[in-house]
Amino acid sequence: MNWEVAAAKNGEATLILNNYSIYSKYRPREEAWKWIESEFDESMDQYFLIGLGLGYHAEKLVELAKSKRVMVYFFEKVEFELFLINNGHEELQLKMEIIHDLNGFTFSEKTQVLIPGSWLKAIGKGHPLFTFLEDIKINQTTYKKFAGLMEKNFYSNIHNPSGIRKYPKYKKKIACLVASGPSLNTTINWLKEVQDKVEIFAVGSALKMLLLNEITPTATIISDAKNSIINQIEGSEYTGVLYYLSTANEETVMKHQGRSYIIFQQGYPLAEAAAEKYRMPLLETGGSVSTVAISLLEYLDFEEIILFGQDLGFVGSQTHAKESTSGRTISGNLNIREVLANDGSFIHTTPNLQVYSRWIENKVKRMSKKLYTTSAQGVFIPKVLYISRKELNSIINSK
Repeated sequence: MNWEVAAAKNGEATLILNNYSIYSKYRPREEAWKWIESEFDESMDQYFLIGLGLGYHAEKLVELAKSKRVMVYFFEKVEFELFLINNGHEELQLKMEIIHDLNGFTFSEKTQVLIPGSWLKAIGKGHPLFTFLEDIKINQTTYKKFAGLMEKNFYSNIHNPSGIRKYPKYKKKIACLVASGPSLNTTINWLKEVQDKVEIFAVGSALKMLLLNEITPTATIISDAKNSIINQIEGSEYTGVLYYLSTANEETVMKHQGRSYIIFQQGYPLAEAAAEKYRMPLLETGGSVSTVAISLLEYLDFEEIILFGQDLGFVGSQTHAKESTSGRTISGNLNIREVLANDGSFIHTTPNLQVYSRWIENKVKRMSKKLYTTSAQGVFIPKVLYISRKELNSIINSK
């Protein structure tokens, strides 16, 4: 990596890595301090800062943390040397642990991880830590954006006792999980042929498309906190089973007329406390409704899970199936990436979708259940076997 110390407009030293500025070009120390102040969570027991740089972020962090533990990660030896030359006074060093090796390092729930976005841009996608850090950063950004709404939804949902009940048992051992990726435009006909032989679980955005094609799912799953997801159910006349994340949109949950079941998620303290109180399971989430659904189907003990419309990528500009309530086209501002598809071609994806595909890749390694996909031009995920229409029928009929 190419490190360079330059002078900012106010005369302070600033840092440039691989032609990206780590700090402001005008007031590097002041802007770094402001960022730490805006992100700092006083309720945490310890803090882990990614990027030592010239120490500007670390200065403010150790001040705010007071006597709490502060760890600061540096990427390369030259970075540490530049810190020592420009800002490495002994008083600051004594107030933090400067580390370089993350092997075996685990983050407790009471550790706040702070990742200035400039570091992700500067180290680039090829860096071995990029995907790890990007996953954390995207999940943090999403949570921060919706934290207030999630809490409001949670308290409303938890006071609706009808959803707090044991999950049902299902006789059929194959579950089809239907998302609204572009491949569903084609494979919905495959599903229609086998619908009587499997249990069909639909994410909310795929529900109306299934109903339009005369497929009534076993259950629908929602997880999004936003008010807009009411469109996924409103006007559909759907009265079947609804599984909903504890922080899912309260209005959508209240409007549903059928039987419902709450899902408590790992990593959300309010949900963890409620799960213990009501003796309910805690499920991994992964950041999307489909990843929540995979955890649910695993818990419900289906032997085989077949994914429909779980593309996690797209060809051209259409990101979702045309009749789904999430259907949209890409804008020129999205951070589009190219990845390998199941059919050997290359398709487009986005950072958020990559977070979900990486979660599924890690999840399937720990699962005893078999996971298949019907999306030829979906993102290739090791151990998620692509199956054709003929192979789909063969798997289902063998049961």
